[in-house]
Amino acid sequence: AAFYNEITDYRTAEDVGVDRPNKNEILHHIPPTPEQEDFIQKLMQFAKTGDATLLGRLPLSETEEKAKMLIATDYARKMALDMRMIDPNYEDHPDNKASHCAKMIAEYYHKYEAHKGTQFVFSDLSTYKPNEWNIYSDIKDKLVRLGIPAREIQFIQTAKTEQARKKLFTDMNNGTVRVLFGSTSMLGTGVNAQQRAVAVHHLEVPWRPADLEQRNGRAVRKGNTVKFWGGNVVDIIIYGTEKTLDAYKFNLLR
Repeated sequence: AAFYNEITDYRTAEDVGVDRPNKNEILHHIPPTPEQEDFIQKLMQFAKTGDATLLGRLPLSETEEKAKMLIATDYARKMALDMRMIDPNYEDHPDNKASHCAKMIAEYYHKYEAHKGTQFVFSDLSTYKPNEWNIYSDIKDKLVRLGIPAREIQFIQTAKTEQARKKLFTDMNNGTVRVLFGSTSMLGTGVNAQQRAVAVHHLEVPWRPADLEQRNGRAVRKGNTVKFWGGNVVDIIIYGTEKTLDAYKFNLLR
């Protein structure tokens, strides 16, 4: 970085006065469900003893034993998002992260109804797969029950061609589609669908700061008309389950 500074002269977007909305970051704390509390204890015991049966899996092989903490981290990430990532037999708890996110999306949806405000929802850990449980479909089902038409909720993974992607982004800019789900790799770059964006929801934070910036850049972007009717502010909501890896990852990113 020091060498780069010696040989370059650079300006940030703020330095050159790029006309884009302000960012209002909100860390949404979610208490763990009883199932998550119980699993946290099992995970701690696994980290100490290496007893994989505590997690409902076979005893670790010699190779897995060397990667014990990586296995624990993987379970911790999934558990913080939703217990059904660990085992699909877990029930849909009314206070889990998906439920909190659905309620928040619905609030923004109705608040900005007059201007057809749009929202981006990001998750890299549980992306859309047809005929298989995933966090996108689960939240969409909740949103439909909250009165949002299914046609206004879309997943980037369903746009298989460049033509389909362009139509999806046009529909977002028109307000025909109001909520768009995606991963960092598929929705984080090269997307110009910001014209009505009022909020970005992060179901989990990525490991790299650049990835978080790319996600936020879908809405905090030149061409967003929120300055005319929404106070020139885009809310960035990061959902964190307490006592889990979420807090560690968020602080690491900071």
